[in-house]
Amino acid sequence: MALAGILAVSGIAAGTASASGGHAGQTQAVTATLAYGCNFPSGPRQVNVTVTATLPGAAAPGEPIQPAGAQLTIALPRALLPDLARLHSATVSAVTRLSIDATNGPDGASVLWLGATRRAAPVPARGGLILQTLGRAPSLTPRLPDDLTFTAAGLFLMLTPGNAAPGTAPEPVSAGGPDQPATPAPSATAAPPATTTPSAAAGTALGVSCTLTGGQQATLATVPVTGTPAQAPRLSTAAAKPKCPKLPPGGLQLNPRFPPPPPPPKSTIGSSASQGCAFTTGYADVRKLKGAALIQPGLTNVDLFVRTVVNFSPKVDYFEADNAAMLDYHGQNEFPPSTATFLTFGFVPTTATIQIMVHGTINIFAIGPALPPPCHPNRFQSCVTVATVSSRLSIRVLPGSVRVNGVPLNVGSQCQTAQFDAILSGNNASKPPYIVTTGGPITGFVNVPPFKHCGVGENLDPIFNAAISGPQNFNLLTQGPVCFLTGDTSGCDPKTGQPKMPKPLRKVIG
Repeated sequence: MALAGILAVSGIAAGTASASGGHAGQTQAVTATLAYGCNFPSGPRQVNVTVTATLPGAAAPGEPIQPAGAQLTIALPRALLPDLARLHSATVSAVTRLSIDATNGPDGASVLWLGATRRAAPVPARGGLILQTLGRAPSLTPRLPDDLTFTAAGLFLMLTPGNAAPGTAPEPVSAGGPDQPATPAPSATAAPPATTTPSAAAGTALGVSCTLTGGQQATLATVPVTGTPAQAPRLSTAAAKPKCPKLPPGGLQLNPRFPPPPPPPKSTIGSSASQGCAFTTGYADVRKLKGAALIQPGLTNVDLFVRTVVNFSPKVDYFEADNAAMLDYHGQNEFPPSTATFLTFGFVPTTATIQIMVHGTINIFAIGPALPPPCHPNRFQSCVTVATVSSRLSIRVLPGSVRVNGVPLNVGSQCQTAQFDAILSGNNASKPPYIVTTGGPITGFVNVPPFKHCGVGENLDPIFNAAISGPQNFNLLTQGPVCFLTGDTSGCDPKTGQPKMPKPLRKVIG
C-alpha cells in the first residue's frame, strides 16, 4: 500500500509493467501500474491501479498455468472524497472485477480476476485513499507451443460502507417430508413492509465501470510455452472447483416475452456478463386444497448482468441489472419431480408427483437506486432494490404417481396444464432480504390454468381442475447464493464445488 501511495504521489507514468523469471520450474513476479478512466457520480476520474501476481516462468502445452497472489492496489484521488462521503461511513471496503485477455497463438480466452478487501480502510479527511483487494485467479491451459500472454482489460469497482453489519435472517422452520401436507406459506402482502433504509448488507454500494486510458502498455506477463501441442481444442481454463452446467454458445439471452422497462433518458446501457449457478427451492400453494407442495431444489444457471442501465443524475438515480437464468435437471429446463400429499375434498389423502417445466429463459430484473443514501424516490424507481423474476411455466402430473387413499389412479402420460406466466419478486428491504447474488425469498401469486388430457378411458380433467386450477396460488421460493465459476466462491460448497443448498423459508416479511 505504501508503494502504491508513493507511485501515485510521485506521478510515475501509468501503464508500465515488469516481470522477472522465465525458466521452467521458476516463477515470475508481475507488477503493472495502469491508469483507468472511471465514471463516478461526481464525474469521470482517473484511478491508478497496480496489479501484482506471480506466474510460472515457463510451461508446456496442456499444463495448467495458475496465477498466484493476484492483488490490486487502487489509488483513489482526493477528488473522489465527495463520492466517498455519500456512503455515510468512516470506513470503506471494495470489491473488484478485473478482465484479463489471454492469448496463446491464435487461441484466446477472457477470464475474470475477482478480489475483495480483507479489511475496511478509513476514509481520510483529506488526500487520496489507497485500497487493496486480493482474490483467486482462474488457471488457464494452453494447447500450443507459443507464448501465453496475459493482458489487462476492463475493471469494475464496487465501494461499500465498511462498518455495516451483516443482516440477520430468521431461522427457517422445517416443513417435514415431501409426502406430508404442509400449511400454506403466509402472503407477503399480509405482512407490513419494512420502513427502514436498507443497510450496506442489503445492497447499498457504489459501483463504477472503468476502462483503460489510451496509450498504455497493458500486457501483464508472457509465459513461454514449449513442447508438443496438446490435444485440447482451444485455450481453456482448467477445471475449477465451482461446478455449474455449461451455458449455450453466446450465453443466456433474455426472454423477449418479458421485456425490461424503458430506460430513463440519458442512461448508460452496457453489459458485464458473469456466469454462476444457484439452487432454488420453496413452496407452491394449492389454494383450494389449503396446502403447499415442497418444490425440490432446482439447479439454476445464472448469467448475471446481461444488460445494465445506470444513471447517476441525482434527479434520476437509477440502476438496473438484467439477468437471465435457466434450470438444468439432467439437461432439461425444469425442476426435479416433486411429490406432495393433499387432503382432497378435505378428507381423502391424495398423493401425486408433479414436474414444473420452464419454457424459455427466466428474466430477473433488479431495479433500484444507483447512488448511496439518502435516496429520493422518483418516477423511475423507489429507494428499495426490487427484483422481478418472470418465467413461463407448465405443470405435468407424472404417470403412475397418483394415489387416492392408497389406490393407484391412472392419469395417463399427457396430464398437464397449458403454459402460463409466473411473476415473482423479492427486495433487499424484506426480512430476510433478497439480492440476486446472495439469494433469499421471492414471492408472488400464480394463476394455474386447467389441466388437459388427464385419464385413460375416462376424463379426469374435472377432478384436477376442481382441486387445483385457479387464481391466487401463493408461491414462496428461496434462492441460494450464486456460486461463481471464477473469483468469488463464497456461494459454493467447498466439499462438492456445487452451489450451497438453501433451506426453504416458510415466512417472509415485507
